[in-house]
Amino acid sequence: MKILIVDDDPLSQLTLRATLAPFGECVCAGNGREGVDLFTLALNDGKPFGVVFMDIQMPVMDGHAALAAIRELERARAVAPGQEAKVVMITCHDDVKNVATSFFRGNATCYFTKPLHLAAMLETLKKESVL
Repeated sequence: MKILIVDDDPLSQLTLRATLAPFGECVCAGNGREGVDLFTLALNDGKPFGVVFMDIQMPVMDGHAALAAIRELERARAVAPGQEAKVVMITCHDDVKNVATSFFRGNATCYFTKPLHLAAMLETLKKESVL
């Protein structure tokens, strides 16, 4: 499985990469634009990311805009329903608007707030068949 981690905080990237490495190849991006670019390259190579971990508040392009761009790429490439990347939003925002936007507009699979409780997060991801 290929895992894309999109977060502008290097410590968050490092923590997520170390936590998720046993489950697949991890690639990191520092903002939403870089994340969309990496996602596009993987689609072009025929080796798409199965899971995307996305922060919301980032420079250049925020997580909601990046997720919308990723979903549009999947639609444009006719990715079959149910075969889209699973998206896990990881952010310090736990307000209703951000949660609703993630799930209803971005079709996110899971939503976690920082600071992360890694053991609980992994348990949920396994239960939701993300990992």
